[in-house]
Amino acid sequence: MSSDAEENNLEENDSERIAIKNELSSLSFEDLQKLKERIGAKLYKEVVFGKKNNPETSPKAKFFKRENKNRPREMSSKRPVRMLRDTGKVKKTEIRDPRFDPLCGEFDKKEFAENYNFLSDMRYEDIKSIRAELKQTTDPEKVLKLKRLLQSLNEQHRASRKARVQREKVEKQKKDVEKVFREGKQPYFKNKSELRVETLVNQYEELKKEGTGRIQRHLKRRQQKIKKRSNKAPVGDS
Repeated sequence: MSSDAEENNLEENDSERIAIKNELSSLSFEDLQKLKERIGAKLYKEVVFGKKNNPETSPKAKFFKRENKNRPREMSSKRPVRMLRDTGKVKKTEIRDPRFDPLCGEFDKKEFAENYNFLSDMRYEDIKSIRAELKQTTDPEKVLKLKRLLQSLNEQHRASRKARVQREKVEKQKKDVEKVFREGKQPYFKNKSELRVETLVNQYEELKKEGTGRIQRHLKRRQQKIKKRSNKAPVGDS
């Protein structure tokens, strides 16, 4: 019933406004200006254009004003909270470092050397191919690059062979000690000076196999190293 009454009131207001507009349309512009000055501009607009809803007093839209421009704007606490979307669980990528991962086992030098022993053979083949290319090359810049590369590969090859010999030597010493223990005897352990002399003798034998020129170069470098070491030694006050 209330909705029907409101509709009837709206229809009556519309019909009255239309009738007033028709009457005003017959007046001249001068008469309209006089009417506007007599009743006021606000009432004149309400009569001609109809009464507008004030947004400040409207229950549908309420605007909060600041008492001071420096204060933050007041917001309504009745605004609905936005629902969080469930995007699903993101799979975390785990970075595994085999050096520190117990699942990868422990590092064994012997096993590593045996598994990658083919690198020494490949390096030796590279040395032979570079030597063959060096004999056929006439460009001085390329010759210099090949010589440097050949020297680097030779040093790597010698270091790898030296490490292998040292590893085999340590394994042999361990086996000898275990054998002596099984026989019920006390094994003899060499001191550092004896091991150093033995290492120098073995190194001399290896250089001897490569030729006398190799021995001379090695002795010359060793003398230069000793000379530099003696020059760096502090001199006492006389």
